[in-house]
Amino acid sequence: MLTIAEAQRRTEDFLTGQMLEALRAVEYAVPSFDTEPREIELCAAARGRVAIRHVRGASEATYIVEAFGDELLMQLHLNIHRLVVVYRVPALDALDANTLAVQLDRWRIGAEHAGWKFGWRDAPIGDQAGHRYVETYCYAFAAPDFLENEAEQLYWRTDIVQMTRYYMLEAARCGVRLSPRRAGFPV
Repeated sequence: MLTIAEAQRRTEDFLTGQMLEALRAVEYAVPSFDTEPREIELCAAARGRVAIRHVRGASEATYIVEAFGDELLMQLHLNIHRLVVVYRVPALDALDANTLAVQLDRWRIGAEHAGWKFGWRDAPIGDQAGHRYVETYCYAFAAPDFLENEAEQLYWRTDIVQMTRYYMLEAARCGVRLSPRRAGFPV
């Protein structure tokens, strides 16, 4: 049984260490079949860039994941073994929660197979310009021993990376612009 201090330390390590490194692999280079096969480590092939904001002791971190020529604002909350991922997309060109849910339905179906549940909502920022986000909430329960179970951490860490990767790819396929900074939103 973990002490509270150790659980908080492991939570922070997952959010600011493991996930920060893993999210860089949202986009990665794949060697061509026209070249001689060679081993390449994922960390060397990673093309994504990630910025993180975190307050020590908090059970969440916010990331901007840059990949595929766009960037996605993502928040990850970890409460011992409950995971919540929130993707925030600028509500541009009449984009709202219902429209985004329909456009990303194929993505949602795939993520549900891994155990995620979803919610969508329109969320005003509260700034003077009247900006608002469309938020995609993704909820999952890991095993109760998540913070002590490295294989369980690998599963969910990898799944969050893949879920983020395909969220970005599917949004690009549908013409949804993800970057809050490029849309002039405060971040």
